[in-house]
Amino acid sequence: MDHSDLKESYKKTFNAVSDGYGHSAMRFFSEAPKKIPSFLNLRGDEHVIDVATGTGYMALAIAKDLPDGHVTGIDFSQGMLTQAMKHKNELGIQNVAFVEMDMQAISYKDNHFDVAVSGFSLFFVEDMEKQLIHIASKVKAGGTVLITTFSNHAFTPLSDLFFNRIKHYGIEVPTMTWKRVATKKQCTSLFEEAGLQDIKCQQIECGYYLRDPSDWWYIIWNGGFRGLVNQLSKNDFTKFKKEHLAEIKELASEKGIWFEMGVLYTVGVKQYNNST
Repeated sequence: MDHSDLKESYKKTFNAVSDGYGHSAMRFFSEAPKKIPSFLNLRGDEHVIDVATGTGYMALAIAKDLPDGHVTGIDFSQGMLTQAMKHKNELGIQNVAFVEMDMQAISYKDNHFDVAVSGFSLFFVEDMEKQLIHIASKVKAGGTVLITTFSNHAFTPLSDLFFNRIKHYGIEVPTMTWKRVATKKQCTSLFEEAGLQDIKCQQIECGYYLRDPSDWWYIIWNGGFRGLVNQLSKNDFTKFKKEHLAEIKELASEKGIWFEMGVLYTVGVKQYNNST
């Protein structure tokens, strides 16, 4: 699959799953952004760009700390932006704008924003260093860049059971792209390669209990795992789902099924130089 086909595939998937991100089983998407303001030391008047904003959770979380500032959230998925606008209207937050735009071709002028953030998105691009440099170029010298990524053990052991089971059905499991920035060392190195300074990376545990196996299936169906499940025939799909949820059920305790979700928050500062 070439670059354009892969991007179109991602867009199609995100449009398809966009209305599922508000479910309690996937609340890491809404919970993780709440910790973002503590990493940014905002004055309250900054102009922030949220790159690949998705359903807007990060943009809206930041906007609450900007009484005199503004957040621009961009995403190439119209489905995601529709949900972001819905959340914005529900919360009554006015200082946020959502714009359809490809994160690999941000059309705003360089040195335009005070802060750039991007949640769980950088790893979708093959050349992450180039993408991070592109994002940083839109930030003024001395401005802050922050990304969030999944930790190395996120989704385990549920995901391990999923991959092992689906391999039995002849489905090839690709390398998980998010594993390229799943440790503090990987994230710090990426920021260094992109020329950012004063780099800090912190891992925060955001895990929680799923109510039952159906919650895990919801995550599968409304996330990146869906592409693998869709490769199964109708009969295999039914059989796989029954077998997999049975093994997930065995992990249940009185509290539910533990969902491991470590999140890495990496922050860097754009340096001052002659090009800025």
